[in-house]
Parts: sequence; C-alpha cells; structure tokens
Amino acid sequence: MASFAQHVNIAVVVSGITIAPLYSSSLIDIHQAFALLFFGILGGILPDIDLDNSKPIQIASSILSIFIPLLAILMLLNSLSISKMLLIWFVTAILLHFILFRVLLHLTVHRGVIHTIPMGILFAQITSILLHNLFHFEALFSLLCGLFILFGFIIHLVLDEIVSLNAFGMSFKKSLGTALKLYDKNNFFGSIFLYTSIVFLQIIYPLNIEDLVNILDALKNINL
Repeated sequence: MASFAQHVNIAVVVSGITIAPLYSSSLIDIHQAFALLFFGILGGILPDIDLDNSKPIQIASSILSIFIPLLAILMLLNSLSISKMLLIWFVTAILLHFILFRVLLHLTVHRGVIHTIPMGILFAQITSILLHNLFHFEALFSLLCGLFILFGFIIHLVLDEIVSLNAFGMSFKKSLGTALKLYDKNNFFGSIFLYTSIVFLQIIYPLNIEDLVNILDALKNINL
C-alpha cells in the first residue's frame, strides 16, 4: 500500500495538471480551481477511510466534520442567529467525527467494499448532487467536483496496485488485485448495494451530458 504522503502528492500533481486546461478554457475561475484541487485531494484519501488509526481517516474525518456542517449553516444565514448557527455547527461536527465515522470504521474492513471503483462513483454522485441541489452551486461546477472526487479516488486505487508490484516487476505482493476492483468478493451484498445506489441516483438525478462533453473537450488540451 502506498503511503499517505504518496497518495496526497500524486493527487495534488495529477489534479493540478487536469485543472489547468479547465481553467484555460474558462470553464472554471481561480476560486473554483482551488476547490477542485481540494476535492481531488479528498478523493485521493477517501479509499483509506476504512483504515483504523490512520492519518487518512483522522484527516478526512476532521475535514468532513468541519466542512459539511459549515456548508449546512451557510444555507441558513438568513434564518438563524450566529449563536444558533455555531451551536448547530458544533453539535453536527461532534456527531460526524465521534459517532458516524466511528460506526463506519466498525462496520467496514480495510480494502473491502469502500476500496472499490463503484464506491468512488457513488461518492462522486453524492458530492455532485449535494452541491447542486442542496447548496445550489452551478451544475457544471458541481459535476466537476464529483468528477475530481472520482478522479482522486481512482488514482489512489491505481497507485496501491502499482505499489503491489516490486521495482522490477518480477514478483507480486499478496495485496495485488485488492485495490483496483469492481466489487468486493467478501461483501457481495455490500457490492450489490453500491451498484443499486448508483443506478438509483442516476435515475433520480441524471448526468448532464452537455456539461460532461464540455469538460471532455476542455481536457483534450492537456499537454503532457
């Protein structure tokens, strides 16, 4: 398994390379570019949120426990006093950090169902849907945020598989094939749940094909 620093560094580099043509094509502004970098990094550490006592879970849970309540209270600026908003923020952060993420760790095993490609797709869908429908960000930007979550997620899985090979490719670690996978063979029902959720969300909130085409057109300008 690649180290936490390796996952973050690779996510930063690859996300940065991908952001450049989007910015030069005027699909995003400078503030959105930094936001996409954040989502790319977040996606790059999400597969390891099922790893007990690790930097990824500590950092990811801390970031999400602060970020999610902050977005929520920003939607209530005109209806609540500052003291009530701070109370909601504090209580929600505590519930997320000390209850939700602890339950998640208890119910999952490392490199299980969370460490699969469909989980990355589901994270991407949820991110895009929440940003657009709950927090009312632009549809294109919301889609990009979800795609960068998925992008970072896939990069993480690929990097773990690469590390499973030795430097000369002459032997393999036992972990080979456990990172980049379409389902968890030890959790059949969990895998079915993932695919069912993906299909359900796609039906309820279908992908905007026009926005996706615009993104792909911009990415053609990447210079390697």
